[in-house]
Amino acid sequence: MKLDVAIIGAGHNGLIAATYLARAGLKVQIFERRDFPGGATLNEELWPGYTFSTCAHLMHAFPAKLVKELGLIERGLVVDRRDEVIYLNRDGTYHTYLDQNCPNHLTSKAKLTAEEQAALARYDAFKLQLIGLVRPYLLTLPPTAEELRQRAAGTPAAEALRLATTMSLWELQDHFLPTARLRERCASELSAVAADPSAFTLAYTAIAHPDPVTGEKGPWGFVKGGMGCFAALLVEAAEEAGVKINTDCAVQEILVQDGRTHGLLLVNGQTISADQVLSCIDPKATFLKLLGPASIDPDLRNRIAGLNTQVGCCKFLAATNALPQWTGWDGDPDLPARGAVQLEMTRESVCLAHEQTKAGIPPTRPMMSVNVPSSLDPNLAPAGHHTISVYVYPAPAKPATDNWDDHREAVAQGIIDQITEYAPNFRNSVLHYELRTPLDLERKVGLTDGCIWHLQHDADQLFAQRPLPELSNYRTPVAGFYLGGSGQHPGGEVSGCPGHNSAHEILKDLRIS
Repeated sequence: MKLDVAIIGAGHNGLIAATYLARAGLKVQIFERRDFPGGATLNEELWPGYTFSTCAHLMHAFPAKLVKELGLIERGLVVDRRDEVIYLNRDGTYHTYLDQNCPNHLTSKAKLTAEEQAALARYDAFKLQLIGLVRPYLLTLPPTAEELRQRAAGTPAAEALRLATTMSLWELQDHFLPTARLRERCASELSAVAADPSAFTLAYTAIAHPDPVTGEKGPWGFVKGGMGCFAALLVEAAEEAGVKINTDCAVQEILVQDGRTHGLLLVNGQTISADQVLSCIDPKATFLKLLGPASIDPDLRNRIAGLNTQVGCCKFLAATNALPQWTGWDGDPDLPARGAVQLEMTRESVCLAHEQTKAGIPPTRPMMSVNVPSSLDPNLAPAGHHTISVYVYPAPAKPATDNWDDHREAVAQGIIDQITEYAPNFRNSVLHYELRTPLDLERKVGLTDGCIWHLQHDADQLFAQRPLPELSNYRTPVAGFYLGGSGQHPGGEVSGCPGHNSAHEILKDLRIS
């Protein structure tokens, strides 16, 4: 049977794209290399009784529109809202956006001067202007720089766009924020991207903001049962629409003849005939592994090879018999477990971690986001025990010496020691642990260089530049061959937007409304 669309990768974007295409009456099949669908949205019981979302662990950028159109609430999606974030310092002080005047909270409203409060208000207004400018493009083709300038002309967003495109992030913060404590309060912004990236990168944060027309916001928090439960609902929606999901079916090659795709060659030797092919894996894996060199221009191939995937992260997972007891936290004792605790969030720490990463050295004091999903979903762990899920960043894709297999245990022990500096009971509470390095994320999830966003969110890899200008409209120079993964606009996170957008561009080309 000849397919209308063959999709590579059964991650959340592939499943979402397949659903929209099949609902339009097309014959659609997905081909997934692993023996289960879901991609980075998966559950694993790493130790008996302890269930983890071992890659993506948080929903915070999935639009309300897609929740409705896919019928996810009716299918049983439950999201436990994660509470606020605490930015904890080594000396026991902290920042948080909660308005609570505790002794160790450095920037509670009561401690800020009138000048500082006004400065924060101006900085927040700037960000809302920038985000408001780009948010309408979340579920459309990405805007070019000129389109943004024209849309902003004559409005306050014009000045926001000017500042964002002419300053680095820290220059921007220095411009708005008059004191060191306000600048440190904001040091975590875009820290996963780089030390002091372009201020325009702030526009990426629009991915988690409400719908500009309806004001609705998608779910924010931990999926009840783990991210694999979310994937199961997407599978249900896809299969209900008529999609066939082929697991344990790795693709060896995208077949191209006379400048047009005509299907796939699987690793098992089977040939799949299809009029359109949609790749929802990352751009580097797509173009450098599955598309023959003769099928695309060598210059394009070289520029794809040069895309930034080299700055990634590690995922630290632990089963514990107690919650971390954070030294210095003097607010609601249950809040850190219901929310997240971020460590090493100062400009100095951010700089050092990125300098070491650039040199190929696993950072000696990486930044961390420590989460306890079991505090909101007790079924993830035995009674009285907990699952700890920590994103550790940045991390070099490939260490300068040896490889990640040689560094894994030392880095894991360093992470445990580092958390224990902030929560003295942590090491003794750890029953089991596992560190997933960038190499592990590449092996297990298929992410090139372990980059969980497919590509970093540098300013020059956003909007009409993502992944490259000639590929940003979800199409490729090969007729009938499309891109729909997180390497496309609007980017990474569990948003489903690239899958939605690429499907609608295919339907547009096929003149199917």
